[in-house]
Amino acid sequence: MPTETNIYPISGVAKLSVQYSVYKIIGLSPGTAVYHSNIQALIDRLSRLLKAPVTTIERNGARHIVIPTDAGVPPLVKLVATVVTLKPTGETIDLDFGTSGDEYTLLRQRFLQFSIQSPLHNRPMLWQPRAGQAFYMKTPNKNFEGVGLYHGASLRIVPSPDSGWGLCIDIRSKFVRTRPLQQDLRPEDGKRLVGRTLVYRFGHQWYEVGFQGVADFDVSQPLIVEDGRTFSLLEYVNFKSRKPVPDVVANLDPAGTAIFYRTIGPELKHAAAGLCYLVEDVHTRDGARLQSHAILEPDARCQLTARFLDDHLKRLQLGNIELSVGRSAILGSGKRFWIPSFEFGNKHVLTLSGKPQNGTRVRMEELGKKRNELLVDQRAGFHDRTLLGRQYLVLPASVANGFGVQFKADLQRAVSGLYPQGGPYDPEIITYDDFGAKRSFIGQAKAIKQAMSRASLRPGNALVMIHNLDQRARMTDQLEAMIVKDFPVEFELVAAVIHTDTPRNSYRCIERREGPIYQVEANRKRRFDAYLRNVALSKVLLSNRKIPFVLEGKTHADMVIGIDVKQNTAALSLVAQGGRIVHCKTWSSRQREQLSVEQVANYLFELVKLEATSFSTRPRRVVVHRDGRAFPTEIEGLEKACASLAAAQIIAPDFDLTIVEIKKSGPVTLRLFDTILSPDGRRRTFNPRVGTWEALGYSEGYVCTTGQPFGRRGTARPLHAVRVHGTMTIEDCLADIFSLSCLAWSSPETGTRLPASIKLCDRVLFEDAADYDADELNFGVDDQSEVSA
Repeated sequence: MPTETNIYPISGVAKLSVQYSVYKIIGLSPGTAVYHSNIQALIDRLSRLLKAPVTTIERNGARHIVIPTDAGVPPLVKLVATVVTLKPTGETIDLDFGTSGDEYTLLRQRFLQFSIQSPLHNRPMLWQPRAGQAFYMKTPNKNFEGVGLYHGASLRIVPSPDSGWGLCIDIRSKFVRTRPLQQDLRPEDGKRLVGRTLVYRFGHQWYEVGFQGVADFDVSQPLIVEDGRTFSLLEYVNFKSRKPVPDVVANLDPAGTAIFYRTIGPELKHAAAGLCYLVEDVHTRDGARLQSHAILEPDARCQLTARFLDDHLKRLQLGNIELSVGRSAILGSGKRFWIPSFEFGNKHVLTLSGKPQNGTRVRMEELGKKRNELLVDQRAGFHDRTLLGRQYLVLPASVANGFGVQFKADLQRAVSGLYPQGGPYDPEIITYDDFGAKRSFIGQAKAIKQAMSRASLRPGNALVMIHNLDQRARMTDQLEAMIVKDFPVEFELVAAVIHTDTPRNSYRCIERREGPIYQVEANRKRRFDAYLRNVALSKVLLSNRKIPFVLEGKTHADMVIGIDVKQNTAALSLVAQGGRIVHCKTWSSRQREQLSVEQVANYLFELVKLEATSFSTRPRRVVVHRDGRAFPTEIEGLEKACASLAAAQIIAPDFDLTIVEIKKSGPVTLRLFDTILSPDGRRRTFNPRVGTWEALGYSEGYVCTTGQPFGRRGTARPLHAVRVHGTMTIEDCLADIFSLSCLAWSSPETGTRLPASIKLCDRVLFEDAADYDADELNFGVDDQSEVSA
């Protein structure tokens, strides 16, 4: 069965040539915390101002800006706490595109990426939300009760697996309201929209902006000064738009409301409310409700790609050179990693090959189901066999007075069924006031802390049930953040959070002769049992560090470290010996994303030292999985930490460090498909088998951690990995990522997309890095209206 990519060959590239001029950067110090973010901001700012593909190269160990010579003289650029000047070095670089494999490969890629999108900006049928994002059709593919579903294509120039350059095309979806904001929008109505994304239809040009508020003037107010003239918003959009103008512009009410918005940077701009359309994403009620309609099966995705290709990419004119994109996708290598074998309790092995002396062999299609079954099989069960510690169940008083006792009994059965070796799961119930206290962040947080302070607590684990406060997700996030951050510090309790919604919607009070009881409604029982099992597995057992299964064999790395940073919280995980050694720890950080040399060095040394006595032999091959970008300061810090660990005789003196960036998302995703020709001659496209992988060069590749046999809706999204430091081959890096993704501890039946190294960081950061306003809790007045759960 051939494996196909979503990369399409580009012809005509060899005819291209360009000259770049090299500039020294004056005004940026490499030692500052904002250096790397300022470099990126400088590239973005110059690219927009000069309308040219600007980037950087290394010269004598220092970053230099390179700009196409015909783009003109670069201006002064204001950045964070500095003004940057660019000084010509006199060096020029003449690039031709018939050559590859030299130091300018990334420079060619940047030029091609910029150039191939330029003709699409002039296509009247297309719009682009922001630079670098997908190009969408202006006509929605479908309409759902006032919301349009738009399909578009993201484009990325990549080295072709065959040779030369290819264009990776990935179909994207977006939901946008079909009617604009009301033209008489009032300031009080605008408050609920602050932070929402809008599509601003500025004449024939559409782009996304961020809503900030309602202005105190209308669109006929003189406001914008340009070329010695002063325009109102109404005049300006008519002046700038190609004629004839769209009907929404022609029919704009002169007394209509103006709004404030942001695009990039701190500057506030203005727009006519009647030209702005709300985007409905996964964070909005309607967007979440409609997301299932955006899920595309492989066949549908390929058909949309072919249509976009035919309509917009057959011929691309770059000056006097014409490029074209082929209609037939480039074939993949078809390489696959084998699904590893797993070891459960009692050394019971689950494998897809061989005849284990103590274990079970299954077909690939039965893997998820059998993993699930072995967790409750007396021959196997959890790999971890240790007892549970002290447990608490923290409930709202309204729940405790109603279905609370029955919920505890049902949860006990679920936990004991999964983990009988842990001893009886009998959590002590602590109730907090949700009657007198308002169901707001301040009210519920104070009520929970008061209840915990009154209880006689000992170190252990707590499962806390809270109300979904209202439709503004941030309030509930704040309450969760307070619980998981403060419980370990104030009460010596590791906390996990669940919500009242599912139990409240499932239990019903039944009047019996012996008295009222609560039981789950018959039509909800199957779903509620699955919910209880997930709570028992993810919120109780995994929070207690009880590991369901491990890899039977070894990974190429002796020790894998995961790193992620979110909202001033850094998380590092350690996975070794196939998951037998697992540890995850968080630290508060002044940096929101980039860590300093000393931070990384100290955090990694501290984490590994905690498990020093657990290693059977000192690890030599150390691989770091960085979620997102690995900054130069972090790479230096990792090298420093490994040197210190080797000196302390915790890892091998001849350690080998490899650092891999794992990119969970991006503007463009490489896809892999299995294809067959059916008996009737039609071509059929399917998701690939998990473990299918593809390398793009020596240091970049993709691996399918989802796909067959885990039958999920939609198209598999391979995980993108880039080796940025070290010598481990990209094949071995991808093999370890795949093996660790098979440790699907929270979802053994369906699998998981991320390796355990990153999944562990995500798990703690989802809770620990969620932010809350401590001053609001300590000093705020709880004047919010009460909201029912």
